[in-house]
Amino acid sequence: MKKSLMSILFLSLFAILALGATSSPTKASVVVVHTSNIYGNVVPYNYFTDTYEAKGLISVYSYVQKLKANNQDLLLVDTGNLVCGSPFGDYYIDKDENPIITLFNQIGYDVFVPGTFELSLGQDKLESLIGKLKGYVLAGNVKGLQKAKTYTYYVKVLPNGLKVATIGVTPNYGGLTFDDQIKVIKEKLDKLKKEIKPDIIILATSGGITNDPVSGNKIALQSELNIGDKLVKEFEKDVDVFLFGNQSIVYTGTKGKKAFSIPGSAGSSVNEISIELSKSSNKWTISNIGIKNVEMSKVEISQQVLSWVEQYETLVEKWLDESFLDSAITVGFHKYMAILEDNLITEIVNKSIIDYTKASIGIWNVFNPNYGGLAEGKVTRKDIYKMVGKTSTVKLVRMTGRDIKNLILAYSKYIKFSDSRIIFSSVVSKEPWIVDLFENIEYQNVINEGSIKKLYFAGKPVSDNDEFFVSVPSVRTYGNNPILSGTVVKDFEVPVTNIVFENIKEIIGGETIDLQEDMNRSIYVGLEYTIQPGDTFRQIAYRLAVPEDELLQLNPIIKDINLIRPGWKLKYYKRYLDLIPPLKELFEYED
Repeated sequence: MKKSLMSILFLSLFAILALGATSSPTKASVVVVHTSNIYGNVVPYNYFTDTYEAKGLISVYSYVQKLKANNQDLLLVDTGNLVCGSPFGDYYIDKDENPIITLFNQIGYDVFVPGTFELSLGQDKLESLIGKLKGYVLAGNVKGLQKAKTYTYYVKVLPNGLKVATIGVTPNYGGLTFDDQIKVIKEKLDKLKKEIKPDIIILATSGGITNDPVSGNKIALQSELNIGDKLVKEFEKDVDVFLFGNQSIVYTGTKGKKAFSIPGSAGSSVNEISIELSKSSNKWTISNIGIKNVEMSKVEISQQVLSWVEQYETLVEKWLDESFLDSAITVGFHKYMAILEDNLITEIVNKSIIDYTKASIGIWNVFNPNYGGLAEGKVTRKDIYKMVGKTSTVKLVRMTGRDIKNLILAYSKYIKFSDSRIIFSSVVSKEPWIVDLFENIEYQNVINEGSIKKLYFAGKPVSDNDEFFVSVPSVRTYGNNPILSGTVVKDFEVPVTNIVFENIKEIIGGETIDLQEDMNRSIYVGLEYTIQPGDTFRQIAYRLAVPEDELLQLNPIIKDINLIRPGWKLKYYKRYLDLIPPLKELFEYED
């Protein structure tokens, strides 16, 4: 009897253990939501173009709420440049009550890695910001903070029992002191692996990348802020997911069972990383990993949150409508005309940046494609934002004369001359900033020859080996067809709007815009004239409106101006706009 009872107890215990083993999950999943470069955007509105645009923290909030309703196993990470760069963010950056921080906390972010915009605020403002954030602020390499707590890593234990560890470091930027990122990560990574034994390891940085982590191809101009490359090289073996920042592009890469992410900018999209795991011998391993970019245009925004934000938006609009300076003239602007000829708007912005960065030459092409220009009278803050057109920072790049020539010659990729008209590529209609517009050099582009008629700096011809310091919009140093020539000397992680507000009065010489563009650049067309019987050299030069010495230089066939022959074809150049075609036929662009 006793033996039978023991047998029954043993069988019951075995059944319970077997049942427990059977019910123990062997598969699990995690979703990581990655945002970066929000730039203080909250409402779905583009202040630069005065149009609705599906972006900002309201859109992100709406997306996350829907995701949370279907999936509790989430980790939310932002990799910096959160609080400023848009009019909304710029207005509230110094306010005690900041709706950007309030909404960011309400979304429920687990991790925030300070970006260069935050690092450039100064220690006091940075510490104040960190103190207001509910999530973990990961900045393991930042030293000397006294009033705010930052961490090197954060481990989140999800409802399904998985342990997800996130390590965070920043580029070395701003007036702070820093430890070496590699050293910091190595120390904490070893501790994590020994003591915590996480199932997933994420490395989040507000730095960018120079090379595609998957293909190895160069996709950006090398910068000290692009620390992502060395982090991938050093820790790819141990890290499952790399999250980058600082670059306003969309990148979704996977290699093996690892993911690499840059989610775009302004809250117009997020990257959603899905990680599937399986358990074997009581250990979780990643079985599959995928990453996709989710555009906020596909998300129905929360009307409740939008109504809440309206009280803050009213103050921003009032601030934007305040007068900043005056204009004694009306300045027209058209995106295609601005590419063809020097324009006062791009010139003022460009020269403001040149002055701020102490460059010798500047590129500015990130203008607002819907901008119509300035009307005579009051110039408001909103007008200044519209002049700039897009949130961007600037890099000071050392370039050679050859580098500059090649960038100017790249016009021919996007602009053609056919049947007496300019034809713009469809790429230019969507991204006019792909064409680089230089200031402080004098140049004449021959559009139908793919050549440069004239290229001068400070009154002297530019040679291939000359060196220049060129201010370049950061958005032109990465992404599609980036500028990859030259060497970055210094990164200016200040929104260009801030630079213009600070320098524009210096550039225009006071409180009123009352000047003309310097016409440093023009588009020319190469033409031919066939000498007719009875023509004289001087008659031809007069009729073509070309200086005699230039006509002689272009046509070495003429040895004596008194001995020219009918039938000879003489080469000459004309400024495109001087050909005076009907206005409606001035230019075309491809569909």
